[in-house]
Amino acid sequence: MPGALSSEDVARAKAMVEDYYEDVVHTVSQLNLSEDLVNGGFSTFKTRDRGRFDMVVPGLARLLEAAGAAWMPLVKALLGDDARLCHAGCITALPDCAGQKWHSDGDHVHDEMQLPAHAVNVFVPLIDSGLRQGATEFVPKTHYDWSADERPVVLEAHAGDAVVFDWRLKHRGLANRGTANRPLLYMTYSKPWFVDKYNFSKDRYQDLPPLVPRTTREGRSERRHAS
Repeated sequence: MPGALSSEDVARAKAMVEDYYEDVVHTVSQLNLSEDLVNGGFSTFKTRDRGRFDMVVPGLARLLEAAGAAWMPLVKALLGDDARLCHAGCITALPDCAGQKWHSDGDHVHDEMQLPAHAVNVFVPLIDSGLRQGATEFVPKTHYDWSADERPVVLEAHAGDAVVFDWRLKHRGLANRGTANRPLLYMTYSKPWFVDKYNFSKDRYQDLPPLVPRTTREGRSERRHAS
């Protein structure tokens, strides 16, 4: 879905993600929490392979809701009008991060019958992404058959484009070949009866301590615009 998020909202979301990332990294350093982060992380800021961080950014879900969520008609067409948002976050891939292994975010809900989608992901890159920069690679038809012999696909997506896919689909994040962090917004929607007891379980992670003040957000914004 080209241009699902406006350039203005992309800029706002990117600034929120950058600020939160910097604040958490500073807090981890000040409180000597590096080992905790390496060993999985926290409920709102966790590691996903080397150089990848999965974060729940305060205020980001409200920003996306206010932006209009242009992908919702498609999500509702797939899941029904009562589709609900399970989770919203951002994965930031640092330069020279590790590429991910092939995976799906969830499995089927019936062992013997192929059912329609019960959950979908919406990915929105906050910088242009594709083969040159590294992006997400998908294997078509693997939401039906994990071993489907299909050629992998990397979508060339501009900042603000939305990629919507069945969360049973095999995919992986490629290494970041660029020189800047690569932030990717993601939202998981599902049918109302479905509960993901694994990916978003708070029991698996400890809470992140209160952030240690680093500097004013106004100061950070001024430095960002000056650079």
